[in-house]
Amino acid sequence: MAQKLNLSYDENLVAELTSKFTLRAPNSEALADLVKRIEEGKYDALEPLVLNLATGAGKTYVMAAFIEYLRRQGHPNVMVVTPTKVVQDKTILDFSEGSHRYIGGFDIPPRLVTPGDVSNLRVNEAAADLFVGEGASTLYVFNVHQLFPPKEGGKNVATGEEAARRRTWKFQEESGALAQRLIDTEDLVIIADESHLFGTTAKTFRNSLTALKPAVTVGLTASPDEDDDIVYRYPLWRAIQDGYVKQPVLVYRESGYDSEDRQLQDALSLLAIKEEAYANYRAAHPDGKKTKPLLFVVCSGVPHATEVAERLRGPGFVGDPLAVLQVDNEHNDNTTQSFLRYLDTDHSPVRVIVSVNKLREGWDTKRIAVMCTLRTMGSEVLTQQVMGRGLRLPFGALTKVPAIDELDILSHESFVKLLESENVLKQFGIEDAVRDGDGTEIITPPGTTNPSQVGPGTGTAGGTSTATGETGSTEVRPGEGTFTSDEVTIAPGGRTVGTRALTDEDDVTKGVEVFTPVVVYVNKEFAGTTFDFPSSTMTKTKKQFELVDVTNAAVVEQARKVTDTDEYLARTKIGVAEEGNAIELDNDERFAVPSFKQTSSQVAAELIRRVMGSGAVAATAENTSQLKRRIVPAFMDATKIDQWTEKAKESAARHLRELVVEESKKAHAQTGTTVTIHPVTLPIDDSFVLELDKKVLQLLDRQAKSASKAGFSDAEFYGTWKKGLFEAARFDSFTGEYRLAALLDLDPNVVWWKRIYAHEGARVAYTPHNSYVPDFVVFDKEGTHWIVEAKENRGRDDERVQAKRAAAERVVRQLVGMPEYEDQTWGYLIAYEDDIASSDSWADLVAGSVTERMPKL
Repeated sequence: MAQKLNLSYDENLVAELTSKFTLRAPNSEALADLVKRIEEGKYDALEPLVLNLATGAGKTYVMAAFIEYLRRQGHPNVMVVTPTKVVQDKTILDFSEGSHRYIGGFDIPPRLVTPGDVSNLRVNEAAADLFVGEGASTLYVFNVHQLFPPKEGGKNVATGEEAARRRTWKFQEESGALAQRLIDTEDLVIIADESHLFGTTAKTFRNSLTALKPAVTVGLTASPDEDDDIVYRYPLWRAIQDGYVKQPVLVYRESGYDSEDRQLQDALSLLAIKEEAYANYRAAHPDGKKTKPLLFVVCSGVPHATEVAERLRGPGFVGDPLAVLQVDNEHNDNTTQSFLRYLDTDHSPVRVIVSVNKLREGWDTKRIAVMCTLRTMGSEVLTQQVMGRGLRLPFGALTKVPAIDELDILSHESFVKLLESENVLKQFGIEDAVRDGDGTEIITPPGTTNPSQVGPGTGTAGGTSTATGETGSTEVRPGEGTFTSDEVTIAPGGRTVGTRALTDEDDVTKGVEVFTPVVVYVNKEFAGTTFDFPSSTMTKTKKQFELVDVTNAAVVEQARKVTDTDEYLARTKIGVAEEGNAIELDNDERFAVPSFKQTSSQVAAELIRRVMGSGAVAATAENTSQLKRRIVPAFMDATKIDQWTEKAKESAARHLRELVVEESKKAHAQTGTTVTIHPVTLPIDDSFVLELDKKVLQLLDRQAKSASKAGFSDAEFYGTWKKGLFEAARFDSFTGEYRLAALLDLDPNVVWWKRIYAHEGARVAYTPHNSYVPDFVVFDKEGTHWIVEAKENRGRDDERVQAKRAAAERVVRQLVGMPEYEDQTWGYLIAYEDDIASSDSWADLVAGSVTERMPKL
């Protein structure tokens, strides 16, 4: 093995090279620390001294400055080993004078040698007698596979990698045995670029190092292994904080994506926004760099990438074959490489690159402004090596133009799923900061994410809107508050950012707090209590409405209400907290994008489906014919819409359905109905689980004048209640529902009360097509079950509220003749806000409110 490298630390030389290569502060620190470590001599020449530098932070410039440092101190022989041909080709361009990628700063440009081009070796021999530091460095650039010895007894004529191996290890007329030259070089320095990628080739690579006898080996990577000898570390969170890379921004539809076409259309809309911003910036800086933004689409495999690329090249998307470049294992020919080589030039026609994972490490165009990951990528989008393709600043520094300084990442996954990765801390370099600190780490135990139990805190359960009677959602939106530990800031929308799963019980003893979901139980006093809620349905008793009764004039008039508007993409920035060592999420201004295009046949089918599914029309052949042959064509024609979109389709479906429902109501004004009672046993469970980022809040001041003064939120659970059937409950209003619960909970005449949720199946029908979920069931000491509604004062004059009241009162009256309820007493009470405020007790409320009660036995 060669002797260790004789290298001394020169502070002035580091400062000079920092200036010549325009090194950023962390890059200059990395160079200094590396030289100091080599000077100490405390290293194994076959074990890489690793510089862990964030993707996009400028590690290639560190490499260049180190090569020049070595030359200045009399060590001109350097080998750069790359993991792939893509990285090798990029490295050659980086160090080739005259290349559009050439890194300046060298006093004398390096002489490049590859297995396929050894012409510079003879030039180097001619300069062998020059003084130290006066000759050019000889820079060998090898793909790691070209270092492996060739196969024994192979074909007479070899191609590809095998041919390159022969040129490395076999005697050649023009250069002799290249490998032997390297072995005979006593001060050879080997730099392993993207060293983490060698993977399964690591053993063979180490054997090659042993044969080459380097004086020192240096590794450059953004993703080091746990056992690496790391000389300097600069994690991604610091690069974001210091402004050396773009700000990652997760862009998403809160409803997710039901098709790739929709996702690709959104990605192209984002690209158009970026293109306008870049063009405006270039116009304002005519002497600056000329560059354009690029969309990078990541697919699950080569067939998938081929399908997507062809789709994008066609009409309705990019519409230009040259503007869409596919790069993968089967699309990597000379033409593709040429397009890649000149991608950063101003005349490149490429707007979109479609790939699998071919262009991950080593491919560092500064053009990527939007990333779109399709299908099975999942949280891999947050790894540095994927996301890093788009983190580099297009103009070399921050521009203070958000559309330029941010990387938009569009994933098919929901926002929450996108962030549910155990590797997020590791990828952002925060894991070690947490491990080394004294703070308590917040973790999410396996299996607690997205609890499968359906409860009033989940999106499927929701609450009931007192205004509409429709089931609402309690989904937590990204950015609604934070949950903070000493080291990590966690936003509820991405609740596992800055977390990791705990699987080893030993970890619990190391100061790690387990963050578990909240379970709400039945109050112990009422364990086993159940009741049968009289859920009702309503059916017609006369001839159903027919579509033939809808006039053409009514169809045309309704069609004129149809509108077509933009849609908006939500955006959340991934940032770094001011104190450092922490990721925080911040909602940003939404982007308006064109709505998803629809064909006329798609629109017509949806209009028919919505009308027939309204419940206002019987599914007869006559009605179907009326829709297909008359109503829908006349309606669509009257809208005057040439290009249909999903927004326009939704507007049209809503307005046509409203027309049919309204006409149906008119026709059935005199129609009789039959109400049927279906007893539903409640509660359906004796406990339910809140969403992971929800907890039970303390009870509020019932006497507060408003919800804001009380600090009330309809997205939260409050407790602990003494007479609530459950310990905690969620409410849709403060002055109505919450105040009523507070009154009930302290009243001596109330045994228990229960908040009713939509998923439990307790509904009261007030038309043949509409039903609602009441707010409470209250059981008093007289033995009466009360169906209770808490309403705003304006509900006294609201026709729908009064229709619901009448329906509930009718249900109560109907229970009198039902055997299932012969031993029970039920009542109905509607309590308006002012009645609740003025009542001191349940008795006051019953006495002063509108009530209906079965006669006592």
